[in-house]
Amino acid sequence: MTKFLTQEKAKWIDPLCGDFSTFAHAHQLPPARANSGADWTIWLLIGGRGAGKTRAGAEWVRSLTLADPKARIALIGETEHEAREVMVQGVSGVLAVHRHDEKPEWNATRRLLQWPNGAVAQVFSAEDPDSLRGPQFSAAWLDELAKWRRADEAAPINAWRSPREPLDAFATFEGFEN
Repeated sequence: MTKFLTQEKAKWIDPLCGDFSTFAHAHQLPPARANSGADWTIWLLIGGRGAGKTRAGAEWVRSLTLADPKARIALIGETEHEAREVMVQGVSGVLAVHRHDEKPEWNATRRLLQWPNGAVAQVFSAEDPDSLRGPQFSAAWLDELAKWRRADEAAPINAWRSPREPLDAFATFEGFEN
């Protein structure tokens, strides 16, 4: 019986668990279009602990890399340590969401994930924004953007952030009431 169940697991369970779209909540799947009807360029997930944000990001990276062998993706976390521990090696990270036969190799020295088909993803830290100068990427996953210490608080995308400074620092945003 054990042998039978083991064989069935490999035959049915693994492929089924590899299909995230079957089990994902609607908010964990990338939108088909932006609200304007155009192609989207920014997909912002805001949710509490356990909402599946990391899993959604990792599955998005997985879908891009498996579909495009030329994909070059930047994985940017608040720190290099957090990017590696959460986005790459975490329970819901990139390595965890792949089936064994499609799993990328992690080269810690180069902070690089390389897929068997040639796609790559590189880890960066928001603490060192200059490290992003030079490399070209087809996509980027920015994790925990609201925690970044060096985020440009004047950028429109950051108007939703919880302020790290007194509220007066945000009084210039249109529609913001102090």
